[in-house]
Amino acid sequence: MTHDEVESWSARITKVVIAEVRRRRKELGMTAQDLADACEELGHPIPRNVIANWESGRRLTLTVPELLVLAKAVDTPPAELVFPLGGSAQVGCLPGESRDPWTAFSWFTGEDLDYGDAAVFREYANVERRIRTGHHDAWQLQFAGQRESWPPDADATFGRLVQAVRSELAPIRSRMRELELTPPPLPSHLAFLDNEQEDNQMREGTP
Repeated sequence: MTHDEVESWSARITKVVIAEVRRRRKELGMTAQDLADACEELGHPIPRNVIANWESGRRLTLTVPELLVLAKAVDTPPAELVFPLGGSAQVGCLPGESRDPWTAFSWFTGEDLDYGDAAVFREYANVERRIRTGHHDAWQLQFAGQRESWPPDADATFGRLVQAVRSELAPIRSRMRELELTPPPLPSHLAFLDNEQEDNQMREGTP
């Protein structure tokens, strides 16, 4: 592949991202200046003239920090700006390589990986989603200072949630730590379970 072909692919990716940013800002009723102001508020200023140059096609490069800030400013996942799911039937993932948008999106987010860190995080997400759905009200409880306002059966409901987290999520969180990964945070009213798990591990390690 020639240098010009690589540059052409890079420019196409930038054009896709900026087209999606422009579409989203218009959906949100934002002007280019509004977008520039939002980026500045996020701590990474992108001047209005840079946005104008992107949208007119005069600027064909985009950095990763710019991608992340733009995505936040238009309330859209970065992956969806790069590989819009409602766009073309095929998207250019890499120079000379095209995939359908869903496959490209999954590749970008790591959802198509079946090994290592991505696999354990995906397993965790699936189990957490199942628990959160099955124990929705208890998962949403704000424990501190509001227990007196719980409905009569809330203690039993919360107890079932705690048991589910202990038996299903806690082992995965333990495995994550063994892999030197940081588990996703639990809701504040379930954070005590991490301390409980650490205490158990310390006792098990005591001669």
